[in-house]
Amino acid sequence: MAKKPWAVVNEIIREADLILEVLDARFPEETRNSIIEGRINNLGKSFFYILNKSDLVEDKQIRKSIDLLKKRAQVIRFSAKERYGKRKLLYLINKFARKKSISVGVVGYPNVGKSSIINALKGQKSAPVSPVAGYTKGKQWIKLSGKILLIDTPGVIPVKEKAFLKLVIKDAITNIEDPEGIAIELLEELIKKDKKAIEAFYNIEVKSTAQETLEEIAKIKRKLKKGGELDLDAAGKIVIENWQRGKLKIII
Repeated sequence: MAKKPWAVVNEIIREADLILEVLDARFPEETRNSIIEGRINNLGKSFFYILNKSDLVEDKQIRKSIDLLKKRAQVIRFSAKERYGKRKLLYLINKFARKKSISVGVVGYPNVGKSSIINALKGQKSAPVSPVAGYTKGKQWIKLSGKILLIDTPGVIPVKEKAFLKLVIKDAITNIEDPEGIAIELLEELIKKDKKAIEAFYNIEVKSTAQETLEEIAKIKRKLKKGGELDLDAAGKIVIENWQRGKLKIII
């Protein structure tokens, strides 16, 4: 029987010499996994924060996040997409290894970019990558060099996480049964932060409610059901995907 995700992650924390906790630069505190960090600390293991997707955040916000995080551990600003931070991370891993062989566990929430970071470090496609949260089901071993072994792990969410919208915003959940409802909640938050950005991105006028705004998005995206009724589920999926893929660059 396959091990459950948390069992795999706990095993990697025990076995690895160094842990890389991958965070989403758009909301680093929210994607810190306190349970993982507690277990790392209890076992006396070393870990780095990898602030991934940093290309989606302004420099001022990144610097603020780094200042807060570095009080707990070394922080590496990273963009798997732009390959930014690769040289520094490789340097720090090799410095940690020195002349001995080590294993490096890569952990974090689903869809923060663990596998993409491994691929960026390796310089070729090594770990499977998917936009579907939770794609990595178990351990993935990737040889980085003669003395460094990377271990990809499934993304895990603390049991205490109950707010579904918050998980969608973090990109930790991609399989959504009610995209219309979640998109409306998401739009409410995005409009509060930057109404003009929504209008410019979708080429629409933001209406008095998020529901009406989603209807405008459905119209301009030509999302219709049979009979001409607006398909708000389809429009909702577009909004959610635009956010999760970093196309809507609004910090919540």
